[in-house]
Amino acid sequence: MRAKLRWKENWFWIFMDPDRDICCLAHATVEPTMDRAFASFTLLHGGRTYSSAKEVPMPVPFEHSREVKLGDLTYRFVKPQAEFQVEFENDEMAVTLDFTARMALFDFLACSDVNPDQLSISECTGFGLGQFRHQSQALEGRGTVRLKEDGRVIEVAGSAYRDHSWGMRNDETAHDHNWSVINFPDHAFHIFRLHGALRPNVTLMEGYVATREGNRVLKTIDIEYLGRDDEDLPEKVTFRAVDYDNQSYTIVCDLAARYARIILHSQKPGDLTYVNSENMCPCILQETGDEGQANVEIGWLTGAGAKEV
Repeated sequence: MRAKLRWKENWFWIFMDPDRDICCLAHATVEPTMDRAFASFTLLHGGRTYSSAKEVPMPVPFEHSREVKLGDLTYRFVKPQAEFQVEFENDEMAVTLDFTARMALFDFLACSDVNPDQLSISECTGFGLGQFRHQSQALEGRGTVRLKEDGRVIEVAGSAYRDHSWGMRNDETAHDHNWSVINFPDHAFHIFRLHGALRPNVTLMEGYVATREGNRVLKTIDIEYLGRDDEDLPEKVTFRAVDYDNQSYTIVCDLAARYARIILHSQKPGDLTYVNSENMCPCILQETGDEGQANVEIGWLTGAGAKEV
């Protein structure tokens, strides 16, 4: 497994505008040492899924570039940690989304500092080599979606999140996971639970809560699945967490009332594939009664050999 480590950089952008029935994902991964990249963009509107996922040429220039072009997908880093633009255009659609920071950037290295007695997901992903970084940030988004089939142009505005990771990693180290980003008016959460492929009985958890005053690491996290739908995914997911100031949070995400369920295409299909089901749905913070929007990503390893791990 360690021999399969390679340097990767990932960007993931999530956007939800349920009022206009638009939900979309933009994802890209680059592997410079293997001279390859993979980019995907998926949009759900009117019950129809528009999706593109393919290997693309390695972007040049790449390192420190403020614009990264990955085939039909383009990322622009307008102002560090504050303003970003994502563009996608193919034969079916042309999408421009402008993102602005809603909360401060969070670096998951802080989880290891606050909870040194807990296993770190970054350490698991990079086999303890200390060369893997993971950051995320709650955003607001707005822009335009043009559907070329009928020429409609839809002005959109909604909640968003971005995720950025880079370093030496091996994605086959994950057996299953829950990776959820949650936006409320005065709070944002990112909660991550993973079981490793080598030791699936070991649970790794990390997360944080963001407020206007700043970010706080979550000391304890519990995730409960309730009910099962016809795709064998939960109908509701309840998160219970306590931050390092001993503030408690209970978040209920209603997947049965989801706006969208989208499969994230993050890699070229192969014998051993990791499936990511993205579930965009309403949620409630029980302590305050606030209503929000969440993307609950549930993933699992599948394919030859997956069940024997």
